[in-house]
Amino acid sequence: MEALKAIRKTLLVVSVLGILLSAIVVGLIIRRIIQPLRELRDSAEAVGRGDFSRKIERFSNDECGDLAEAFNRMTSNLQTSRAELEKAVETIKATQAQLIQSEKLSAVGQFVAGVAHELNNPLTTVIGFSDLLRQTETDEKNRHYLDLVARSAHRCHKIVHSLLSFARQHAPERKLIELNAIVEEVLEIMAYDLRTSNVKIVKQFQAGLPALMADAHQLQQVFINILSNARQALETFRRDGEITVRTRLEGGSVRIEFQDNGPGISAENLLRIFDPFFTTKPVGKGTGLGLSLSYGIVKEHGGKITAVSRAGEGVMFVIELPASNEAITERPAIMQPASSRSPFAPAFSGKSVLVIDDEQWILLLAQELLARDGHGVVVAASGERAMEVLKTQKFDVIISDWKMPGLNGIHLFEHLLNVDPTAAQHMMFMTGDVINDSFQDFLRRNGKTCLPKPFSIDEFRVAIGRMATATDVK
Repeated sequence: MEALKAIRKTLLVVSVLGILLSAIVVGLIIRRIIQPLRELRDSAEAVGRGDFSRKIERFSNDECGDLAEAFNRMTSNLQTSRAELEKAVETIKATQAQLIQSEKLSAVGQFVAGVAHELNNPLTTVIGFSDLLRQTETDEKNRHYLDLVARSAHRCHKIVHSLLSFARQHAPERKLIELNAIVEEVLEIMAYDLRTSNVKIVKQFQAGLPALMADAHQLQQVFINILSNARQALETFRRDGEITVRTRLEGGSVRIEFQDNGPGISAENLLRIFDPFFTTKPVGKGTGLGLSLSYGIVKEHGGKITAVSRAGEGVMFVIELPASNEAITERPAIMQPASSRSPFAPAFSGKSVLVIDDEQWILLLAQELLARDGHGVVVAASGERAMEVLKTQKFDVIISDWKMPGLNGIHLFEHLLNVDPTAAQHMMFMTGDVINDSFQDFLRRNGKTCLPKPFSIDEFRVAIGRMATATDVK
């Protein structure tokens, strides 16, 4: 019995120790399994809250360790994807802002296009009647005042023409252009902003530059962007800002430089100025797309654009474009402004002229001017009225407005081609709108010319004289 009791006691102790040891072993095993799962759970919750920086240490080489590695790769990928998504969102916002601005410009262009014709008609009458008054006015002081009126009206026309030409949408088209002429148009567009920002423009243009095979409107966009950036930098930096614009031929390239005396660009930012969406301007002041688009346009033209700058010493943008070996031989069928009194005025008189325009003041001006020069004048306020007149009377010169309500100038010309080709040969056009490519092609195909409004009386005389000469030869 004593031995049995001893055995029982021994078995009890062994059992208790076995149970305790088993519990310890099981606890360790559970801890080894549960703890990683708890860390995984906590990390997963953190990721769910948007914290993608959480990592789990690989504590074993078993499946749990593999799970930890897989989790770490997942969070790393999520972190990368989130950064890319945030960048994409910023890009979308910037692009949206750019599109909104482009839509605004498009709306402005459409508005100006609708107003230009109505504005150029009264400018024509202002210039024309002031010219007539100058010819009859004997007081030198009044003649000077009338000259100022005419010059101011011409300036208004030039500004409207430049703005409309830039704001309109154009299909990309490369043709031979003169760089100096394009830069002059851009400076005319920017003249008000530059002047009111106290920025002086110094022009150093080389004469006789070879032509460029380029899209004029795209290059205008590049030049305006560079000048706008320079103006904004100078406006807040100094009150005596200056931008020097140089053009010259260098090797086989035409080079244009825009150099300002502004704050310059730091070396760090200079490396990134052509990157899309990079901008140093405050929020809402820029999208960072201007120079990037300019870089792309210049590259597409086979050229290159670079920037040279030091902080506090201004910046110089240099654009090099390949020169063309071809000369500009095809000129637009637009009457060029007369530089002096028309030589045709005394030589041509007694011609019969039909003037067609929907603006009464234009008709009155033409009637007064042509009658003074000894021509027989008939006026028509519409294309329909002109058709009625042409059924009963022949004319040496027919000058018609291009755009009119109802039957416009082109429709009238096409009608005359069918019913009276001789009258169609005697026809020319005038317009207060900007000549688009389709109308330019129409003029070339039919050998016609167009007198842009507003025009001076000398320019009007030149147009009538040239047309009368051409019809007499035929």
